[in-house]
Amino acid sequence: MSKQVWRARRAFTLIELLVVVAIIALLVSILLPALGRAREQTKAAVCSSNLHQLALASTYYAQENQDRLPYIRGTKVPGSNPPKYKAPYYQYDQLLRLYKYLPDLKIYRCPSARENNSVQVYAGGAGGLGDHGSYYTVLGTDSDFRPALRAGYWPGVNPADYPDLPVKPLYSEYYFNDWGADAKFKDDTPIQSISGNTLSQLPLPNLTVIMCDAVWETTTLLRHFAANNFAFLDGHVSKFQQVYYLDRRPVSLSEKKDYDAFGNRPFYVWGLSRGVPNTVDGLGY
Repeated sequence: MSKQVWRARRAFTLIELLVVVAIIALLVSILLPALGRAREQTKAAVCSSNLHQLALASTYYAQENQDRLPYIRGTKVPGSNPPKYKAPYYQYDQLLRLYKYLPDLKIYRCPSARENNSVQVYAGGAGGLGDHGSYYTVLGTDSDFRPALRAGYWPGVNPADYPDLPVKPLYSEYYFNDWGADAKFKDDTPIQSISGNTLSQLPLPNLTVIMCDAVWETTTLLRHFAANNFAFLDGHVSKFQQVYYLDRRPVSLSEKKDYDAFGNRPFYVWGLSRGVPNTVDGLGY
């Protein structure tokens, strides 16, 4: 038998090659979604770890500051006397207050965020900050920024590079519960605040949300299989789909899904009242 005939018999036919390619394509189509899910599960686990560390750092901060949690500043209401503060809030205060305990910028960023800083898509959209928008990127003009630089935070960041602009490397992907001292229930009675309050004033740390992994006012930033991670004041982290932390269905529905064990809703007032239901339905949530 000639070598030419032998080589011809050993070669694959075109049909055989196409079958092999089709099998490989089928296997890839089966494996890719599984790999994608595994990758997202890893990101969700990293996010959960970040939030756990940030929750603990908040308690470390309180231990060194007369039992008070970090204070997330709000924008002063013009003409208010005594002064009142509301949104937009300075969410980047997380970095200014907690960086001492967690000097790693990666911890402040959710790995499932779709962009470099997805929170800014909402907070600083085309129309600027709205009634609920907040600043997540440090402002170079902030009076608290330069003392943080002098304290040795963020080596290599030169404030002269950002005279009137946000400091691009310094931002948080996470929402710190900024429910503050001016907070009230729908009947205008005061409610315990989270931001800046003493730990001893918060009766249920295991139900009190201190941070979460997205801007809660919008439905477009759900990151982990259409859910978000939440860190509680006792340090544990849980994941919820939005209806379980911000149920926007009509209040007339008999079974809202975002109550805590004592009837408080939505998530940013969980754990603030024991036994007597308190809601902020009057705010439209």
